[in-house]
Amino acid sequence: MRLRFREFFAVALALALAWGLRGQHGHERGAAIVGAMAGLSLAAATGGARWIGAAVIGSLGFAIGGALSYGRFVHLAYEGSWEAIGSLGLIGLGWGGLGCLGLGLGLGIARYRPWERAALAGGLFLVWFLVDRLLWGHLKGPQDLATRELMAVVLLGAWALFSAYVGAWRQDKDSLKLAAIGGAGFGLGFPLAAWVQGLGGLSGLPVDWWKMGEHLIGLLGGVTLAAAVQILPPTWNLPLAIRPWERWLAFVWLLWLLPVWLIANNLDYWIAERALLPLWAGKVVWSLLFLILAGLILYGFFEIRRGRAFVTSWLPKRLRGIFLAFLWITTVIGSSKTILAEGFTTTSIGFFALAALITLSLRPSRASR
Repeated sequence: MRLRFREFFAVALALALAWGLRGQHGHERGAAIVGAMAGLSLAAATGGARWIGAAVIGSLGFAIGGALSYGRFVHLAYEGSWEAIGSLGLIGLGWGGLGCLGLGLGLGIARYRPWERAALAGGLFLVWFLVDRLLWGHLKGPQDLATRELMAVVLLGAWALFSAYVGAWRQDKDSLKLAAIGGAGFGLGFPLAAWVQGLGGLSGLPVDWWKMGEHLIGLLGGVTLAAAVQILPPTWNLPLAIRPWERWLAFVWLLWLLPVWLIANNLDYWIAERALLPLWAGKVVWSLLFLILAGLILYGFFEIRRGRAFVTSWLPKRLRGIFLAFLWITTVIGSSKTILAEGFTTTSIGFFALAALITLSLRPSRASR
């Protein structure tokens, strides 16, 4: 599977934007953006509809690491702590590797038997429960680096165990390549982000250097992920096992549930934290969101019954449209969180600039129109 330069460029920039948007929301909801953006950008770049499934499971894989706060390590790493530098590398490798493994599992899920899918899902849930519910509850403040390091070790161990199973036992080489090569990019990006943030702050330039570091993490992860895709076999059609209602659920997850999860974070910020909106305004927004969901349910039901939508594999133009819809929806939601409170800043302007550049990079050539 070969990506042209501008498609490779678009995937790398999409991950750079996604990691920056992740920081706007934090935790699992923010991290889920990264996996979804990765799968959808690759669907648009390759024309391979199986990447839609990768976007769904990849979003869950990246979300698992969302509970891990790494900011304290960044400051210590720039001060010269080798332990912090090593911890950042492990965090990136475990978090990014597990997320990229999720992309691989979504890409080839049809080869796994139902009980294997259930076992993998249960294993990933246990990892999330251990990191987010058990270890997170034992954190004793920002100085508690030992617990955070243990969380990183859990992610890294889960990445290694799952990679061994899908690669060595199930011979799923595609998932193994994505997990190893993509994870290495994130493992490199985390320590380098500390260097960028530290030196950038000393420059005195009026730039959000923390956000620049986040963009760098996503960019390096995106570059290595796109490089891994270069050596994968072609994946054009969805497997026959993917039924219409499964395609519809993927559509709703990516274009309704994930955005609504982000909007919920925005509303909490605007209403509870900053008192910028009255409570009744939040209720109106929620009512509109669920009216949209009702419309999506009816649309999917009738279109599937008529054999018009979600019945056949998505063509490249439709894949590009789904990706661009997700790209701009998440960009607007992530930017509006702080625009309402602070107005337009270099950070929000940067988000829109990246989204516009990605859109232009994926514009179809005249020969393909």
